[in-house]
Amino acid sequence: MNPTTTARPRARAARRGVAAAVAGALASAGIVALGVATATPAVAAPISVRNATFAWDINNEVQAGAFAPGTWNLMSAGKIGNPGAGGQMLRAADNGATWSNGATAGWANTAGNVTIEDKAADGSYAPTTFDGTHRNSAGQATSGSSTTILSENRLVVRNGAGTLDPETESATITWDGDATVLFYSGMTYFHLSDPELVIANGTGTLSATVGGYAASMEDTDEWTPVPDTKVALATLSGVDVTPTGIAATPQYREVAYEAPADTSPQIRTGASWGTFPPAFVDLQQTLGQGPYWYSTGGSADVRKVANPLSVAYTDHASVVVSKTTLLPHGAHQVTVEGSGFDPALATGARPPLAGKPAGAYVVFGKFPEVWRPSLGAPSSNRKPTSPQQWAVLAEDMATIGGARAGAIELRPDGTFTATLTVDRAAADTAAAAVAAATNYGIYTYAGSGATSAKYETYTPITFAKATPAVTLTAPTVTPGAPASATVTVASEGGTDGSVTLTEGETVLGTADLTDGTATFDLGDALTEGEHALTATFAGNANTEAGTATATLVVEKSTSSLSLSIPSRTYGQVTTATVKVTGKGADGAVTLRRGTTVVGTTNLVAGKASFTLGKLKAGRHALTATYEGDADVAGSTATATATVSKAVSKATVKVAKKPTRTKAGKVQARVTTTTAGSATGKVTVVVRTAKGKLVKRARVALNARGIARVTVPRLAKGSYKVVVTYAGNGNVKASSKRITFRVA
Repeated sequence: MNPTTTARPRARAARRGVAAAVAGALASAGIVALGVATATPAVAAPISVRNATFAWDINNEVQAGAFAPGTWNLMSAGKIGNPGAGGQMLRAADNGATWSNGATAGWANTAGNVTIEDKAADGSYAPTTFDGTHRNSAGQATSGSSTTILSENRLVVRNGAGTLDPETESATITWDGDATVLFYSGMTYFHLSDPELVIANGTGTLSATVGGYAASMEDTDEWTPVPDTKVALATLSGVDVTPTGIAATPQYREVAYEAPADTSPQIRTGASWGTFPPAFVDLQQTLGQGPYWYSTGGSADVRKVANPLSVAYTDHASVVVSKTTLLPHGAHQVTVEGSGFDPALATGARPPLAGKPAGAYVVFGKFPEVWRPSLGAPSSNRKPTSPQQWAVLAEDMATIGGARAGAIELRPDGTFTATLTVDRAAADTAAAAVAAATNYGIYTYAGSGATSAKYETYTPITFAKATPAVTLTAPTVTPGAPASATVTVASEGGTDGSVTLTEGETVLGTADLTDGTATFDLGDALTEGEHALTATFAGNANTEAGTATATLVVEKSTSSLSLSIPSRTYGQVTTATVKVTGKGADGAVTLRRGTTVVGTTNLVAGKASFTLGKLKAGRHALTATYEGDADVAGSTATATATVSKAVSKATVKVAKKPTRTKAGKVQARVTTTTAGSATGKVTVVVRTAKGKLVKRARVALNARGIARVTVPRLAKGSYKVVVTYAGNGNVKASSKRITFRVA
């Protein structure tokens, strides 16, 4: 902007409306207009959950018989004990207490919050017996060939805690507990711990920490610990979050999965094709169970489909508060909807309702952490503001003084509706003498001297200035044309106050808002180019200060392009993100690697993303070009995709110990952190304890990263084995040393 030719901006204000004039008159008289100035649409507060029960029978494969004779698939509460070797099965003779090699297993139907339940003939559920893990409710034994005779067991985890919001179909609930899922009576298994359900707007995931031991059908001796990893067990959509429970069917059908080359491919035909979440299945591939969790074209595919899951939380009372974040000044009315307040759960211990259903106090106050009567907190810790509400049965409302004394009806079904006045200043005054009183909130607890933990709820109330929505509008103009900028401010806390418009350090003008709007005339002498404007709202007692920016463009605006490429390790998918800034930037962005076009895509909200796939280790120079559009000039940016080598891990074991009369075998294996099995060759050197060379071989790794070397007959003594992997262009080198002894 040219400061020598631009006149001081002039503020233009619209005529003040009648409602604003009335509100201003009330405020000048020191009166708060509750119904006018502070009323807002009711928004349900999140419901606190302390006793959620999660139930899931996972899929029918978990409840089916296995193909190996005498084995079946089952679940156990808690973490099964490590057998210490592969190929072991739970012993049926002692109900899974030990493994077939004698190691402690400890199968259990209950452990902490976790129970494995079995369906009875009448449809009810109870903790299963070990025998019940392979029989249906009619007593029929499961088998690998049947897709209909199932154990009808389910995993149940209790005492979950969290919050849910039925209005937005959102919930976050966590559980504490462990369970084990076993296939082939335990020859391969995994444990899952601490499930977590997160749903937002009806979409979310069920996650847990999963770990176990890598096993192999080809090599039953393999038994390698697999680190615990938190993964999604189920992906959910269209979830209905209700005040009493959640029911959902995880996504499975027609979900694609790219299986590793060394395992069964996904078959995408038939009514049952699909997969569990890919990250979970990838982990199962490591454990040796991958094909149990996606369609492979076999007869058991119908058993792999994910089953519905449910969450119930109806044991405790709960409340929904119409608004939980309020302005710091003035009094506000909120509506409290209560449910689950069974009149039979609280009996009065003193007048006026001694020996009768005591109902529930419904109050706003500032309480300390220790406030619950059921935990022995004294009544002096509860100093609610007046007037408080007391929900009692209709026939007892007159007994406690009627509506003038705060009586509201507690309906026989345990529900009530209360209207409370929330005033922070009043709460501060009431709690002035209560030590550590810091928690503003809506509290409920039993009345008339009764104590009922199920009646005790706490819904936090927070006080904060409203965040204003400040909008600055500055239209594009041609040189010499009159320009203007309009500022609008919307806020629940009111828009009284002023707004200042600046360009950089230059103040262009200050104006009082009228009905939340101020308009600035910027004259007709603006220089060509972009003018970055900032509107700053000063705020008021109930509204924070706020700013908004806009670029007033004279002629074609310029654009700024950024190309972001996160560093990756070989084996990981590399992505590139392009951001274009510029007023109204639209059109296409092209990404090139050298002269090769990676792709062209249109901007969406100024952004475009490209998937580069799994690049080789090294540095890859990329260039992004924005062609521009009618109003915005093009721009270019470069960046380098850095792909580091994957870390390898060499392991070695004596697969067959040599003796003085027979040769043996040494097995080497090389894995990588991100790319799976390594490729290339390993050098295997066997020496005596004194260093004498016994065997040296350089052997190529197979597709699973394994190489085997024959060791000659050896005399009695100790020997050293060193495996060295030289790495390759994409994987780092590694080595491993072990010793063994020939008896």
